[in-house]
Amino acid sequence: MSRAETRVVYTDLDGTLLGSGGSLFRNHAGDFTLAGALALEMLVSRGVELALVSGRSMRLLGENARMLGADCYIAEAGCVIVRGGGEAEQNCAPFGNQPGVSVFDEIVATGAPDLLFRRFKGALQYHEPWHSDHLYSHLLRGSVSVAEANEVLVKNGIDNLRLVDNGAIEDGGYGMGLEELHAYHIIPEAAGKASAIELDLRIAGRSREAAIACGDSAQDLEMAAQVRTLYMMANTRLENEVEGAPAVPGKGFGGYDNVEVTEKPMVEGFLEAVSRALGA
Repeated sequence: MSRAETRVVYTDLDGTLLGSGGSLFRNHAGDFTLAGALALEMLVSRGVELALVSGRSMRLLGENARMLGADCYIAEAGCVIVRGGGEAEQNCAPFGNQPGVSVFDEIVATGAPDLLFRRFKGALQYHEPWHSDHLYSHLLRGSVSVAEANEVLVKNGIDNLRLVDNGAIEDGGYGMGLEELHAYHIIPEAAGKASAIELDLRIAGRSREAAIACGDSAQDLEMAAQVRTLYMMANTRLENEVEGAPAVPGKGFGGYDNVEVTEKPMVEGFLEAVSRALGA
């Protein structure tokens, strides 16, 4: 399939489509840029759909989608899909089947959040105040080993949930005394950005070859399994999560042969990725 046949671009927001401070019009250094607007114009002119894939809540990401002109969005780290302003499609099996009970509350009932807070005391906490409107996952901040956290869950009989790393938090601090903070999500085992993309492609009647994705985090890397090409931004830092995977511009990354790392970071890297994908 030629590059011109790309029909949808799945993209993360912070550190990918957005630049410094979460702005479409600021690059990684905080300087003004039109790179993001140019990339979106390119997608519209080619009839390519923009689909947002983020850890943000469904409410917040819906507003982002409206402002950016995205017809589809995948919220809470791959737990829920909204397409064309329609009803939410859950991606939370085996959770989400109790009438009147949110997936968030089902996760509380497993004891997983309290277990991880005890194990990583002082290094993990809720990402206040942004966690409060999440319905399908638990949004946390801190600095922990994801592999160790998931091992703790399994050893305590919680094998239907997992912790995922959704990237570094730019405005770190929050009184935690940690050098670098990351955003984490506790999500159902079957959920995630990759499985959500697989489901969305099926709903839209598209093949993997018609899709590309863009990201900058350890969780974004899993999207490579469901798209033709995944573009990871030059600001990607995965050394703590993926052995031997520094973000070096070029092809092949993190064990995937369909991953390309951009030359430029954040929003300027997104324009670079879109240009490559569309042969522009």
